Amino acid sequence: MAYRVSFSSGIWMLLLLLLGACSGGTAVGGIGQSGQDAGGPQKIENATQIIKFDPASISAASEPVAGTCREWAAVPGTYQCDLDDKMTGPCFAQGGTRLICAPDPVAGTYGALVTPSEALPSVAPPAPEHVVAFFVELDGGVTCAMRAAPEPVIIDGMEARYECSEPYTYILGEGDSAFSHDAPLWEAGIHTLDPATGQSSGVVPVGVRRAWIP
Repeated sequence: MAYRVSFSSGIWMLLLLLLGACSGGTAVGGIGQSGQDAGGPQKIENATQIIKFDPASISAASEPVAGTCREWAAVPGTYQCDLDDKMTGPCFAQGGTRLICAPDPVAGTYGALVTPSEALPSVAPPAPEHVVAFFVELDGGVTCAMRAAPEPVIIDGMEARYECSEPYTYILGEGDSAFSHDAPLWEAGIHTLDPATGQSSGVVPVGVRRAWIP
């Protein structure tokens, strides 16, 4: 069964936490903090590590650009901004009135530093059942980020929700189906397109090593 990436619906999560408690206090499937080591009692082997993203973990060195920003429904708890030349997201408040957009927590980089042209609407933290991973690292080191571009990428009749660091590689999703997390190690189905034909070679299942949430 495939779900939206969340940690509230996982009955397995509760069972694993109970198992951890019974095994001497070693919890599993825990939520780490971005920029910190989430090891110790919050980590087990062969389980996806869920990390709450900390905007302060990425150093913003560029000059901010102006943008029109709003809450982004695709990733509750974040913003999406329209810039002069593109649309970017997710965006996170990083002190003052600046937003850091399209962060890459693995590389420690970001897509844009934005100063909203108008007052930002208040964005509440998402309810647990609405939490969505905006960035994932797969087994093998490939990373994939939630797409913010308005032009859809359609593969086999489904829209690609995540674009990966490997060229022409995507994770599809329709509604809540981007990832399967029936087990402690989540799974993604990646599609790599032939640049000459635009056709997919077929879905390849890959384990999700780490997932970042707002």
